[in-house]
Amino acid sequence: MKVKPLNLGCAYSVRFSPDGTRLAVLGHDLILWDVAARQKLWRGKPVPHCSAMAFSPDGSRLAVKSTTGLMAVVDAASGDVIVNFRNKKDGEGSGPAWSPCGQYLADGGWNGRLQVREAATGEVVFAHEHRGEMLRGVSAIDGGQRLLVLHGVKSVEEGQAQPPDYVTVWEWPLQAGAGRTVLSLAGLSSIAASTDGRYLAALHRVDGLEQLSVFALADGRQLASTPAGQGGGTGNTLCWSPDGDTVGRIGKGKLEFYGWPGLALRQELAFIYPCALAFLPGTPLVAIGSWEKGALMELTLNAAAVP
Repeated sequence: MKVKPLNLGCAYSVRFSPDGTRLAVLGHDLILWDVAARQKLWRGKPVPHCSAMAFSPDGSRLAVKSTTGLMAVVDAASGDVIVNFRNKKDGEGSGPAWSPCGQYLADGGWNGRLQVREAATGEVVFAHEHRGEMLRGVSAIDGGQRLLVLHGVKSVEEGQAQPPDYVTVWEWPLQAGAGRTVLSLAGLSSIAASTDGRYLAALHRVDGLEQLSVFALADGRQLASTPAGQGGGTGNTLCWSPDGDTVGRIGKGKLEFYGWPGLALRQELAFIYPCALAFLPGTPLVAIGSWEKGALMELTLNAAAVP
């Protein structure tokens, strides 16, 4: 028997802790839920206008980032702010993402700057400028062992050709110029790497139409592609299931689940204003973010493709 969905309220972002026992929900406030008990552990507003978050590798801390670029580290047990980086002049951007050791935090700016800070102090220990670009996505992959960065090339002068967007992978510790380009594609809007780090799902536009494709992360080979309908959400709108057999995509008023390999559409789920998605490993539970009313619910995917 299916468990009744849990109402998460307004939820711009949803993240399960590494051990799967807690769910962080970022909406008007930051709320931490006990998944099994379906109860709130705490609720707070560590910095104004939070827009992104990430659990540390051991799950003991949450890094948060605001729309001004301000970052802070929060104690996941209490919700108390451990350190406020006081860097709100950095401006809007992407991330945060933890190093595998949990001592550093990386993030990207819409000004093209990729930075690494000490998580304990906020001190910048690495910075690399990408002039004329927006870093639209910074995320940890391979269990945090590597960093995935989505580069958006800003508008060019009239008469000049628009360069393609591209994706780089960085090894820790980050070094200037060490990012390896794994994909270069026009009209690239969203990416997500599979849990095992083998595949890269991407949403991009071809002849004005949105396309969902999967590439080999090692060499950028396109392995499969399928047309996709009108998109929804904000920022990254793709999410792999932990076992790697499904790619979830946020569409307009619905979520779409594509089987892998092949990208056959397995299921569509109608949802009001969806904007985020997270799978809980080893269970049928998913957390769905929504501008209006998110949910923690069970999801049983169809084995066969939707006709």
